[in-house]
Amino acid sequence: MVATFSTFETFRPHFDALANVAYFKIVPKPLSKVKHSLHTAYRGVVWVLVIIYNLQHIIRVIQARHSTEQLVNTLFVLLTTLNTLGKQLAFNVRSWRIDRLIETLQGPLFATRNAFDDKVMRSNARVMSRLLMMYHGSIYLCGAMFGISPLINKLSGEVEMTGYFPFDTSGWVGFGMALAFNTIVITLQAYGHVTMDCTIVSFYAQAKVQLQILRNSLEQLVGSDAKLERNIYVGSMGYKDIEDPAFRVLLKKRLTRCVEHYKLIVWFTSEVEAVFAEAMALQFFIAAWVICMTVYKIVGLSLLSAEFLMMFSYLGCMLAQLFIYCYYGTQVKSESEYINSSIYRCDWVSLSPRFRALLLILMARGTRPVALRTAYIIPMSLDTYISVLRLSYTLFTFLERK
Repeated sequence: MVATFSTFETFRPHFDALANVAYFKIVPKPLSKVKHSLHTAYRGVVWVLVIIYNLQHIIRVIQARHSTEQLVNTLFVLLTTLNTLGKQLAFNVRSWRIDRLIETLQGPLFATRNAFDDKVMRSNARVMSRLLMMYHGSIYLCGAMFGISPLINKLSGEVEMTGYFPFDTSGWVGFGMALAFNTIVITLQAYGHVTMDCTIVSFYAQAKVQLQILRNSLEQLVGSDAKLERNIYVGSMGYKDIEDPAFRVLLKKRLTRCVEHYKLIVWFTSEVEAVFAEAMALQFFIAAWVICMTVYKIVGLSLLSAEFLMMFSYLGCMLAQLFIYCYYGTQVKSESEYINSSIYRCDWVSLSPRFRALLLILMARGTRPVALRTAYIIPMSLDTYISVLRLSYTLFTFLERK
């Protein structure tokens, strides 16, 4: 007997991490009302810190608006945190829709039913868990570099803080307080940001896995059930669904389940796209600017400086963050394009023309791939990733001329 694997287990580390950093509620809802109230208060405190941090940088942008260098120093941080805020709003304002996605994940159509389903589901869970751990590790590294770099610069001379502070930061006491606040809050936001990224990508990856499971079910559509095989005789010269009434009933049930599964996958991907539509549009727009500004800062730094290492690791995180969205968006589309191939690989020649017509109807829907998009327009694909990098280079050349 195959041990069943709960689909939600793939997402449990992600939602636990979001709850720990107070970027989302506890999933599932805790039974203790005290725990729920304390976590709600904790989320309120984090919201206040995030808003204060963004306001500090907005004020700093206004103050430094006449200096390109100072403006870039502040904007590359501010744009990233505004991007984080956009996703945070999407998660919390539309939490009821995310609850509906979780209910779908835990439903019977997305559940494992055989050894193949269990294998691909567990494999995807391992990949998503490792991806989350890798991103958390990179955030710890970037957070440490973000705190160490200004400290080293301070030892060698004066350093300007990227945000506005209502007290003097030239002395060591004021500088230490400002640096500690900046480092803690930016690391907190970065941790929450990459966790939200990995959670959204896990939704994409789950759509891909469900398409793989659907394809396997379609390929095995005409295969006889092991229990049924002992009691049913199928003539080699006729149509299976006509000669065997019991098998015809079983076949209809299988096809009905495949159609319902396919419809649910299409709805699932559309819902994920709709929930994060504005956040993802902001993601792609901001990513182009942030990559551009980060490169602009890097080219003026010494290769052996602490700030260069900090900016280089930050650039790597930004490139990887955008890449995983486009990679898994491409994977979903690619997997859906093989739906018709899987239908063709089933033993359709042994079925009656009437049943073949049903398969043709399903294949007609399969000609339109399941494709994730940003703002319902821009395809989430590796081609888009290359386009964003080209746009970043164009913006970089524009800044260089300034």
